[in-house]
Formats: sequence, C-alpha cells, structure tokens
Amino acid sequence: MAKPLESGRRMLFGSARGAIPRARGGRGGGARRLWDPNNPEQKPALAPAGRQSLPQAVYPQAVYPQAVYPQAAYAQLHFLDTDDEVAGSPPVAPAAAYYKFQKSDNPYCCQPAAANQRCPFPYQVANGAYAPAHLYRGYAQTDGTLTVEEAERRARGELGRMLRAADAQEVQLSNLLSRDRLSTDGLERMAQLRAELLAVYERVVLSDIELADSQSVDQALWKNVFYQVIERFRQLLKDAAEPLAIREALLALLNEGAHFFETLLQKLQTVYQFKLEDYMDGMAVRTRPLCKTVKYALISAQRCFICQGDIARYREQASDSANYGKARSWYLKAQQIAPKNGRPYNQLALLAVYTKRKLDAVYYYMRSLAASNPILTARESLMSLFEEAKRKTEQLERRRRQDQQDGGSWGPAVRGRAGLEDGARSELWLRPGGRGDSEQDGELSGLSGGDLNRRFTLSFLHAHGKLFTKVGMESFPRVLRRVVQEFRALLQHRPSLLGSTQLLQIVTINMFTIHNALTRGGGEEEGGGGGECRSMLQEQSTALGLAMFALLVQRCTQMLTDTPAASTSDVEREDNEDEPEAPLRVSDFPADLWELLPSIKVWSDWMLGHPDQWNPPPRGIDDSPDVWQCLACLCNVLARVDHGEVPLYKVDTDEVEGDEELMLLQLKEDRLLAGFIPLLAAPQEPCYVDRRTDTPSCVPRLQAIAADCKRVTVLKYFLEALCGQEEPLLAFKGGKYVSVAPAPPSPDARAGRDSLSDKEVDDVIVESSPSASEGEEDYKENADQEAGGGDGESDIRQLKARHHALTNKLVQQQKRRQKIQAVLQTSGRLQLEVRPLFLVPDTNGFIDHLAALKKLLCCGSYIVVVPLIVITELDGLAKGQEVLGGGGHVVVAAHAHGVQEKARQAVLFLEQAFEAREPRLRALTSRGTQLESIAFRSEDTSGQQGNNDDVILSCCLHYCQDKGKDFMPDQRNGVTVRLHREVVLLTDDRNLRVKALTRNVPVRDIPAFLNWAKVG
Repeated sequence: MAKPLESGRRMLFGSARGAIPRARGGRGGGARRLWDPNNPEQKPALAPAGRQSLPQAVYPQAVYPQAVYPQAAYAQLHFLDTDDEVAGSPPVAPAAAYYKFQKSDNPYCCQPAAANQRCPFPYQVANGAYAPAHLYRGYAQTDGTLTVEEAERRARGELGRMLRAADAQEVQLSNLLSRDRLSTDGLERMAQLRAELLAVYERVVLSDIELADSQSVDQALWKNVFYQVIERFRQLLKDAAEPLAIREALLALLNEGAHFFETLLQKLQTVYQFKLEDYMDGMAVRTRPLCKTVKYALISAQRCFICQGDIARYREQASDSANYGKARSWYLKAQQIAPKNGRPYNQLALLAVYTKRKLDAVYYYMRSLAASNPILTARESLMSLFEEAKRKTEQLERRRRQDQQDGGSWGPAVRGRAGLEDGARSELWLRPGGRGDSEQDGELSGLSGGDLNRRFTLSFLHAHGKLFTKVGMESFPRVLRRVVQEFRALLQHRPSLLGSTQLLQIVTINMFTIHNALTRGGGEEEGGGGGECRSMLQEQSTALGLAMFALLVQRCTQMLTDTPAASTSDVEREDNEDEPEAPLRVSDFPADLWELLPSIKVWSDWMLGHPDQWNPPPRGIDDSPDVWQCLACLCNVLARVDHGEVPLYKVDTDEVEGDEELMLLQLKEDRLLAGFIPLLAAPQEPCYVDRRTDTPSCVPRLQAIAADCKRVTVLKYFLEALCGQEEPLLAFKGGKYVSVAPAPPSPDARAGRDSLSDKEVDDVIVESSPSASEGEEDYKENADQEAGGGDGESDIRQLKARHHALTNKLVQQQKRRQKIQAVLQTSGRLQLEVRPLFLVPDTNGFIDHLAALKKLLCCGSYIVVVPLIVITELDGLAKGQEVLGGGGHVVVAAHAHGVQEKARQAVLFLEQAFEAREPRLRALTSRGTQLESIAFRSEDTSGQQGNNDDVILSCCLHYCQDKGKDFMPDQRNGVTVRLHREVVLLTDDRNLRVKALTRNVPVRDIPAFLNWAKVG
C-alpha cells in the first residue's frame, strides 16, 4: 500500500493532489519545484571525479592482423553512471556469480565431459559438421576441499588458458581467409575453427562476464568468427563471375550469425537474471545502482544488438536492397540500453550516409563524438560530409550568379548583377500591409517547401563545416545571415516543414559545435580556454545557436499569442470580471507548437547547465531578432498558460517502484538525447503522473498533455533563472517582463577592409595619370639617345633614367592606393525600402505576360501605370510595323504574325479597360501627366533625349520623390542611406534593367514579381 501523500510523494506544483495551483502563470509556479534553477543539484554522475578503468587481466591480449581489423574497434565502454561506478570500480577479482547457477535452475550447467570428449558446437551449421547442443558446458561442483576464492581463481585460470589457446586459432583462421582461393578443405577447416572459437567465446561470456569485458571477448567474437568471414565472402561476391552460390553462402552465414546473437541474448538474460525490456528506457543516469554483473551483461547485450544491426545491414547489401529499417531498429535498441556509448550512433550515421540523409548523418556522427565512449573516426567522416556541403554550396552560388548574369529568373531577386549580398546596395521589399522581405527572403518565398528545406540543410551544414574546420571563416558572417533567413522562412511556412525530430537534431548540432569549440586547443590559445574571454570560434558558434533559438522562441510566442484562451460561460465571465484574461490550457496548444516545444526546452536545459557559454551575451547577428527580447515576450505569454492541467508528482522516497498509482513521465527529447555530453550538466529530476484513468484510450493523450505541462514548467523556471542572474537579463517592470541584457558592442562594418589584397587592388579601376607614362617615355628616350655614347657614361645615364622612372611609378602606385582607400572609406551603404504600389510594365511585358498583368490588375493591391510610348509601340506592332524595341532588336519576320496577334490583344485589353474607367489602370506621358483615356495617345517625343527605354525610365522617375545625392552626408564613413520607393519597373530587357539600377529604380521581371506578390 502506498504511503500517504504527505510522507511519500508530493506534487511538483500545488499543494494537493489533483488540484490546480491558485497562482496561474507567474514566475514560480506551485510550491514544489522540479529543481532550483539558480542552484541545481549536482548529480553523482556529473561529478568530475575520474572513472577508474578495470585493470587488464594477466592473460595476453589476442593479436589481430592489421589487414583484417580496422581501427574502428570497440573500446572500453562507459556504461550507466551509478553510485558504484562513480566511486570507482575495485580491482578485478574472481567473480563468484556462476556459483548462483550451479543448481538445477542453471540451464547451462552440465556434468564435466570426459577427457577425450569434444565440447559440442551449440548450433547446426549449414554443412552439418557440428551437431546442436542444448546444454552448455559449465563449471563442475567443488568437492569441499577448495575454498570459494581458490575455486574462483582456478576457474578464471581455466578460462585464461582457453583464451590463450584461442589466439592460435584466430591466427589460423586469419591465414585461411588471406588466401587467394578457398578450397573445400579450407572451407571445412574454417568452419571447424569458427565453431571452436564460438564455443570458447560463448563459454567465457556466460561464465565470467567481467573477465569477458576486460578481455573484449565480445569484440573478438564478432571480428574473428563473423566480421572477417563476411568481408571475405563479400569480396568474393564482388569478383565472382557466377555470384549465385557465393551469395547463398553469404546469406547462410548471416542467418547463422543472426540466430547465434539472438540466442546469446536469451542466455545472457537467463544466466545473469535480468530482463532487457526493463533497461530499454534510454536512461543515461539511473537513480538506483546496478549490479555489477548485470551492468557487464547489459554491455554485452548492447554489442549483440549492434552485431544484429550489422548483420541486417550486410543482408540488405547482399540482396541489392536499400531498406535498412531492420538494421536501424537494432541500432536504436542498442542506443537505448547504453546511451553514453558512441558506437550505435556511428552505425546509425552509416545508414544515414547510405540513404543520403546528410543532416541525420552529421547529427549521429556528432552524437558518436559527444559520448563518454566516443568513436574518434567519426571526425574524419564529418570532414568528408562538410567538404561535400561546401562543394555543393559553391556550385549553387556559381549557378545563381550565372543565372543572374544570363537573365535567368531567381524569384524577385535582382537579376543582371552578381554579388548582391556583398555589394553596397541592398533592397528591402514590403508587401502592401505586410512585413518586409529582403532580397534573399524574396528569393526564398519563390521556392517550394522541399526545395526550401534542402536549401536550408545545405546552408546549415556549410556554416557548421566552417566552424568545425575553421576554414573559410572570412565568409562566415554572410553564410550565417543566409542560415538565419532560410530558417526563418522554414518556420513561417505552412504547413510546417520541420518536425520535432529535425528541430531537435538542429539544436543538438548547435550545442555540439559550441562544445567542440570549447574543447579544441585553438580556443585556449585565443583566450577562450575557460577564462573570462571567449575565443572567436566560441563567440560565433554561440551566436549561431542563440540566433536560431531566438527564431524558435519568436515563432512559439506568435503561436501562443494567436491561440485563443479556454472559453468560459457567461456566469463564469461575470464572476471573474476582475481577472484580466482567462488562462490558456496546454491541451489547447496548436499542433505546430507541439513540434517546437521540445527543441526550445532542450536548449533551455543547455543554457541552465552552461551559463558561462552565453553570459555575458555574445554579439548578435544581423537580420536576427534579439534573443533576450524574444524571451521577455515569451515570458509574458507564458504567464497566462495553466501548466497544472495535468498534475505532476515528485517522489521523495524509494517506494515509487511499488506504487502502482504513479507512472514515470519521460519526455521524448530527454530519451532521444540521453548520454549527450553537453546536456549532462543540465538539471534533471524524474517526475510522475497519475496512472489511473477511467478510459484507458485517453492515456496517450493525457501523457502528451502532461509532457507539454512539464515543458512549460521548465521554460518558466528557465525564464526565472534569467531574472535571477548576478546581472539579470530579464526584469519585471511596468507589469510585464522586459529585457535588461547589456547591448553587445556593435561590429565595425568596415573592419578588415583597410588593407587590400593584390586581387582586390586589381579589381578596382582608377584613372591613370599622365605622369607615369611620361616617366616611362623619358626613360626610353634617354636610353635611345645614349645608346651610341661611351659604355661607362651610357650605363650611368641608363641607371639614372631607370631610377627616375621607377620613382615616378612608385609615386603613382601610392597615389592609386590612396584613391582606393578614399573610395572605401567614403563609400556608404545604400538601402532601398520598396513598398510596391505603382507598376510600370514595358512593351515586352504586354506581349509576353499579358495574363500576368491582368492578375496584378485584378488583385486590387497595385496600380498599373502604362507609359504612352508603350501604347504607341503596341499600336505599331498590332499594325504589323517593324518597331525597334528598347534593346534595339528588330522583330524577326518569323515571329511577326504571333507578335502582331499578341499586340492586338494587348491594345484591345487596354482600350476596354480605359473605357470601363478601371480605377487601378493609368496612362502616363513622358512629362509625368496622367491621362484618364487613351483615345488620343500620340505623343511627340522628338525633344526627348535617349531612346524609348529612357522614356519609360523617366516615367518611373516621376514616382521617385527622393534622390540618393540629397541624403549623402559630408562624411560617409559606413553610413547607410535609405531611400523609399513605391514604383517598380517590370521588364525582361537586360539593358533597361541596368539603366534602372543605376537610377535606383526597383526592377523585376513579371513572373518573379507575381510569385513574390503571391498573386494567382
């Protein structure tokens, strides 16, 4: 019978079981806390005390051929952190575990065989050479003359002799497999050696699990008996002319291995008396210490799972299939047993590489590195993935620049010039009544959901590749801005493109990058090795993580704000008139918010565990929201969320295992990221929910709501911790939470540009001065004149002339550098704020995109302005005349009929629209006069300078009220000049686009603008 509530378990929030606390929202929640965020308890597993490794036994280690065993071998495993492991394992002593199973309850104990009797092979092999055995040969009973310690010592000595004898068999097996061809006798000898090795290895594992772990018997079992044989058969299958027989032999070998490891798992559970399902919860730190034999047995079981996954992977490859679902399930089971071992993550990364899931591959390789038992070869695999991401990004950039130069359409981005993001001119586009879009955002809005997700994944991996390799960091700020813009576009997309698992992978990669920057030796050299200063690599890694976290928080706040509160009746509304706002229930959260909360909670856990990594706050990123302001807004919104909808309980005693009324609440993200080193310092304490319910079908739904209640509670504690810092980052002022974080120093926009490389100097064109050429001519003339003089005097004169010419050349180079420096110092940044209202199409727009212009006119958001010169050209084309277009191209005769028909349709549409007094359609003369009718549309343009393109451009300039030169200050050192535009020129003509750009007139092609405006 469970203890009373007062002495046994207590509610995490509130004072009575099942009651909702009176204080809804606020800063603290209920009376009990999950943990104190300002002073989190230090768990024994988090103590910095080093872990003592088990000393190796006296028996020599097996010598393996280098060609057969790669470096990716199983290292000594770190398993579940418990009290006995933290205190340090005692020296290896002969275990007496097998004495527990020498009675009738030990299924693997049998009477000792005769001296000449061979230990039977426990499995039936395909060639029938070995008979199956149902009983395993165990240790004999003591006769009473030996003490327990002596019997243990003798038993371990016998196992040691067996392992030493197996060394010679391993060498024989390796020699057989190294031959070019395998004869029938060789195959039989190989099968015999494998059977003998299997018997030895299995006996050691089931008799003395601690000795088996210290001698890596599980590793030797897989490598010697299965791995090298499988690899040999795979090589023969690749080189064979008739691979059918070899494939059948390989599949038979794989089936044998699968059967062996499946049976070995059952034997481990029976011999060491445990159940695997009790430990498949993915917990890296357990509240109760494990029995040492069970701990080693679980390690062996995890290796069995990994071997099962490898066998399933080999089976799919041998069958020419790519369905690695079964192999993935085995690796995930291995990860759940011991999350702090890096081997399962490395194998999952291999599957991700096979299936071309790059983000998953990077995530799993980073998990294998950020483990207590890391797989160091994952670093080279990450380098290869990042190199591939860099190559694809560069190809994409080159293709985009080429498309821009060739007039290709990349959405509403400006075409016809490259390097748009690095130039001194930028554009900010705002939809009518909507938010602003930069040119990059406008380009992203034209992509489909799948293309946008792939673009972000590539940019995200490219940015982390720079942080991981520290190569190409000069372009990291630009790559960082692109990642932030693409991530914002992904979060705003409907339906949501990012699931909870992908978001968790993203924040995990960000955490690993910060952890990697902290642990690398380069950070200490730069002053970031744990001192008061952070290295530049740490600063940039943290800035990336906080910028993406700010976007997540901003999106979460927006969805919480848009979610209506719980509806109340009229009577309740009258009784609660004093309450400002009804509480928001967790069960009312939208589905998209369920995807965001796990990643936000995980990053909050990391910030609670590593305050030195982000406080003081790093320098922010351009075009990203302020993370502290976003957190203040989230804190204000969470104040009205009722996190006590499902009561959560905390158990102070050890009787929870016998309490059938409570059930452990384990969050998905905690289980997925168990054993991740950057999160081990995060405060964690188990909490429980009520198991009893009237409708069992509602249990999953209640668990989901309870999980969100815990996440909201963790976020409230995290936000309270921000208020309780030594230098608070949030504060409660004026009835709401505000950000009081110190403003980081603004970066110098022109830093690093004072010195120019030779390539940059060559790219700048400066007018040449005549003095340089004159000096060279003087040198040549003097050389010619003195050619017939004496040798000595001639040489002196030549040297003097050359000295004079070189001096003049040096002076000219210095003047050139000074001019270049002056240009760079006085060049300000020009930004156009474009809010399209007036659209000015050219003649080609009516010919090629008449339907699109009709859609823009019918949407009611824009005014289409038609220059009279365009109508005149359309009239000429409709009559079949050859009219010179803006680009100077004559209409080809082959297309004359089609162009004539399209021109007639355009003229007819304009005449009908003007006759109907269409309010969104206007005609404009070259002098800026608006016409309500086009009945009289002939205009004398003889006095106008330039061609028809210049006349169309002059019509656009009538809507440009401000000019750039009027806003240029005297000292333009990095000053940004902002111009406002309400007119957009719609044209496909490259020459006209170039002219528009020089006059600061926004220009787009009609399909790109239609896509950006989301019309049609």
